Amino acid sequence: MKTRHFLLCLTLCMGLFDCSMTIAQSSGYVKQIITTNSGRFEYSPPYTDYAMVQAYNPQTGIVNLFNTIYTQSTQCVAVSGKMAYVAAQDSIIKYDLNSMQRVAAIKDSGLNQLAVFNGRVIVSKQYPIINNFVEVLDTSNLGVITEISGISGDCGSIMMINDTVYVAVNGGWMGTNGKLAIIDPSTWTLNTEVDFGSEAIGIFNLYSYKGKLFSINKTPYGVVDTGSITVYNPLDRSFINVFLNHAVATGSGIKDSLLYLGLDNGIGSFNLNLLMVQNSIIIPDPGSSVFTYILSSVVDSLDDRIYVNIGDYITPGYCLVTALNGDSITSFYTGISSDAIAVDYRFYPAGISNSNSKESTVKVFPNPVRNNLTVVLDGHYDLQRLLVYDITGRVLRTQSIESIDNKSVTVSCQNLPSGLYYVMIDTSNGRLVKPFIKQ
Repeated sequence: MKTRHFLLCLTLCMGLFDCSMTIAQSSGYVKQIITTNSGRFEYSPPYTDYAMVQAYNPQTGIVNLFNTIYTQSTQCVAVSGKMAYVAAQDSIIKYDLNSMQRVAAIKDSGLNQLAVFNGRVIVSKQYPIINNFVEVLDTSNLGVITEISGISGDCGSIMMINDTVYVAVNGGWMGTNGKLAIIDPSTWTLNTEVDFGSEAIGIFNLYSYKGKLFSINKTPYGVVDTGSITVYNPLDRSFINVFLNHAVATGSGIKDSLLYLGLDNGIGSFNLNLLMVQNSIIIPDPGSSVFTYILSSVVDSLDDRIYVNIGDYITPGYCLVTALNGDSITSFYTGISSDAIAVDYRFYPAGISNSNSKESTVKVFPNPVRNNLTVVLDGHYDLQRLLVYDITGRVLRTQSIESIDNKSVTVSCQNLPSGLYYVMIDTSNGRLVKPFIKQ
């Protein structure tokens, strides 16, 4: 019900629904940002507003609202390869993110979080489900493979480390302890639950760093300025709970040694090496005192950005795009109640990869381009050859470098059809690759 969903978000002052995201690869790029908008809060049927799915292209700044889901809320969007999986109240939908078309859908209930591992979609469940709180689906058609019994209560995020699946068990509104379900994916059975105690109440997001698992334990309803992070060692099943003197909400993601998460209705960072808050205010509270909240957020660890959906659950909101230090880069409009967000990372086509050292970087501009693209090498090595590829890996243009300083070159793009391309530069220090958009 959208009613319960709305009240849940208001009382916690931040969106609850944040999925396990695919990890950026050094040989990849960001194709788009996927957001699900739950729509306007409505008390009872007949409903007139529904969930929507949209894509934002960071290269062009264009927003594509590409599908309507006829439900009253969304809980999660998880991206794996070119596919996205959306949990939307009573349905799970699979999308092809190249064609932006639905390719599969099933009815389900009690949906919370999704994660994709080894050809399987793992689904965590919550109220009104009363048992079998984890479900396993086939990625190809979303057919149910099995349900996992024995888990003690409502579940949150899902993480895999060393061929073991971990699921946060918070017990829902009535939960008193934070627990971690440990699942064997070879048999899809529950091995055990580790009880982190009452200090980990509100356990929700799970992240992996240096072989250890970190859980974000959100501040419970009615508690003031106290949350925690649990550090779990899978090798010996030991753990410690780290208390934070802040109101803690959901996580955004990890970049290097910093975990970005909701603190005091804004976004701050937690140092995973020092086990302490690094910066309590990277992005400030957008206005919770006047019912404007951070609804969902995600770290783009490839381009070093934070995407933060902001809104009031009643009117259309916007996504604020910042650098990792909080400096504003841009923003774009979203729908109402933008409760889930994910980064669509992609690999470069076969045969295209970076092999550069840290001493050499390349800049391409303008991007998007209409006529001429300028390529500039910033480093101690010279440009030798330039190639332009399309998304299939087909070479469209080969150009020798004729500039006086061997540091820059101009490429004519006037006759290229609109779309995504890659410029690959051979230098005296290796190979560099950059994507660009032809308008």
